[in-house]
Amino acid sequence: MFPDLQPADYQPVLPSKLRYGIGFVGCGNIVLRSQMPAYKRAGYRVVACCDVTVEKARDIAANFDDPLVTANVEELLAHPEVQVVDLAVHAHQRLPLVEQIAAAGKHIFSQKPLAPSLREAERIVEICRDAGVTLMVNQQARWAPPHRVLKLLVERGVLGHVYSVTHCYRAYQDYGWYAEHEDFNIVDHGIHYIDLSRYFTGYTPLRVKATTTTVPGQNAVSPMIYTILLEYEPSRQVMTTLHFNNIVSGPALYDHLWVLDGTLGSALLSDPMGTAKLSLSFKDSPEQLQTFEIAGTWGYEGFAGSMGEMLLALEEGREPECSGRDNLDSIRMAVAAVESSNSGESVELSR
Repeated sequence: MFPDLQPADYQPVLPSKLRYGIGFVGCGNIVLRSQMPAYKRAGYRVVACCDVTVEKARDIAANFDDPLVTANVEELLAHPEVQVVDLAVHAHQRLPLVEQIAAAGKHIFSQKPLAPSLREAERIVEICRDAGVTLMVNQQARWAPPHRVLKLLVERGVLGHVYSVTHCYRAYQDYGWYAEHEDFNIVDHGIHYIDLSRYFTGYTPLRVKATTTTVPGQNAVSPMIYTILLEYEPSRQVMTTLHFNNIVSGPALYDHLWVLDGTLGSALLSDPMGTAKLSLSFKDSPEQLQTFEIAGTWGYEGFAGSMGEMLLALEEGREPECSGRDNLDSIRMAVAAVESSNSGESVELSR
């Protein structure tokens, strides 16, 4: 029953045709640390870099083949080789920029979360739909090889019927912008794991129940620890628990785990953001434990894979996985979790 997992089975497919030009709008830390290195290694065509601080745009541009450098969005949008705009500004800045970009007929690859509220996210999706441009949200965790392994096990039925999905993450981000951002732990960082719950199960829950607490002496304006319970239609026969303690004072006990339990066996994924290891145990081989080291990282395959999906979708004339329309359900779940935390009640998801 133990599967033979090869890297080619779970690493994302990157496009072989690279005819679409990419323009960055926003050249901050996420682009500098993550997207720029991944796009450079993948050979993607970055043809323009725009930031209000032009030095930041210049720093990114230096890694590619002489792209346009500008502090003016209109100049980037007028560039004939820009077909895809990688929108890497903060969520509260996106709506007016989306209006400009869509009006110029450029496709949009937006960083997550798509918007600070469900209403704004819905409006962004409407704007792109009406303009006939493709919108994809960079939930790059879906393309990280450790997460793709779990999805592969589910799709192949290796674990049987998966009835329990459990996430536990212990880290520390009680400083700087993270601490200053309201509801950061659920809406901004936590949306990765909320979205992955949909990716693994294939379902969006009926209702969400979340509990949070503040910690004595914390810097953050909102709680940095949550437990979220996701309740599905009874016929799905599955439950999900997401726990994220992002204010752990003892770094030696930081951890990151996913556990999927099925009727045939269980999978435990540890450290999916680092040197990931997958452990498998099966009902019909109770004394055996098989482990795999997963080839690939969130840092490269995650970011290269998500933009690769955008480019492949454009090449093939289809809607990308994690389109703006699809991502609305992940935003609904995050917003519902905040509402539940504030009210102490379960929250039904609006449709």
